[in-house]
Amino acid sequence: MKSDGGNWGVTESLDGDERDSVDCRMLNFVSAVLLLTLVGVVSPQCITTNDTQSPPLHPDLGHILPFSLGLFKELYVPGSATGNFFFSPFSIWNALVLAYFGSAGRTREQLQRVLNLKNPADTLATYKAVDRLYAERQANNSDYVIDLANRMYVNVSFTLRDCVSQVLSEEVQFLNFYQNDEAANKINQFVSETTRSKITQVVTPQDLKNVVMALINAAYFKGLWLTPFKTSLTSKDKFFTSPNQHTLVDMMNLNDYFKAGKSSELGATVLELPYKGEAASMFVLLPDSAATDDNTTTPLDAMLTRLTPYTLKAALATLRGQRVDIRIPKFKMEKLIKKELNEALQRLGIRDIFSDSADMSIFDPLRRLKVKETIHKAVIEVNEEGSEAAAATVGLIVPLSAPLRFICNRPFLFFIHDNHTNNILFMGVYRQP
Repeated sequence: MKSDGGNWGVTESLDGDERDSVDCRMLNFVSAVLLLTLVGVVSPQCITTNDTQSPPLHPDLGHILPFSLGLFKELYVPGSATGNFFFSPFSIWNALVLAYFGSAGRTREQLQRVLNLKNPADTLATYKAVDRLYAERQANNSDYVIDLANRMYVNVSFTLRDCVSQVLSEEVQFLNFYQNDEAANKINQFVSETTRSKITQVVTPQDLKNVVMALINAAYFKGLWLTPFKTSLTSKDKFFTSPNQHTLVDMMNLNDYFKAGKSSELGATVLELPYKGEAASMFVLLPDSAATDDNTTTPLDAMLTRLTPYTLKAALATLRGQRVDIRIPKFKMEKLIKKELNEALQRLGIRDIFSDSADMSIFDPLRRLKVKETIHKAVIEVNEEGSEAAAATVGLIVPLSAPLRFICNRPFLFFIHDNHTNNILFMGVYRQP
């Protein structure tokens, strides 16, 4: 074994342990989120005890909800966060699952607990099933687009175990990370193609310094409203950033039948805006405008504080079909998350993977890898036709009485939900035009 310049690298292997060895300093980890990484670990199996377990026909990702909400509240802390926010918890979850497949010991236990995974075999089967489901939907449906792609870029000098390349044959590709410019271009090209050029750069050559592996997820969604807004009805209207301050925005208007409900636990009105095909919807949670108990917390922050998997599920259960008078802003958002994502994941309990205690021995039996950095970038545009979102790393008939008024003229929470897999794809807060 010999090294190339100042970088650690494996050239030729001779036998036994040396064939499985690899010199490295960092694992770059992207998930357009990008998880830039150095990871470490060891395990007697390849990835699971049953790498060929049959994938479920109808995967349900409802178990991701606690992770999605937990990470959201770590990144956008109620009471202290300001401004707009948008990210894809599902994209981050996917990239971390790739790391989970390479982990062992306490590192695997932490990932399994925080990501709400049952075991490696079931996780791999579900992962394959979701990948198959999105590929089928992409090929057979023109009403909407949900594209999901994962890559595991490995340095050409890294001796990855053959079984990993076999189990993750679609994900694993070898790349010369010593040529930082070319490697960054390759990663950014993959992200750009998957996200339809909504995200054209998620890493720079400097990000890839000393990197030996990049675990990447890119996600893209485009849906047209089942009931579109008429552009002729869009007009300037007030959006109240606080009770006494407002900004003029392009406000879309629509009066029709939708599913809506009221949550007393959250202190919010909930609206479902389905996309064509009704396999996906945007849900908007509009806080009550009434003052909070201490008159210091905003209605949005009070709602976010009370937001849990239980209260969210209970709120969605109140939805009933009724006529709704909707006014909601057109908006665009872009968010880049780097250092704060590492910190949020560590607060949730994923700690070892970022430290020298990392155990990623499925990838490197000598346990010399750890996560260096995580990067997540997400964008969204909402207009009269529908929604388009990307991440590299979102009623019942009633009497014709006065319709429910759903006037989004103050900060609100929203998320794009895949109704087939019961999973939040993208999630955000619109607070500031």
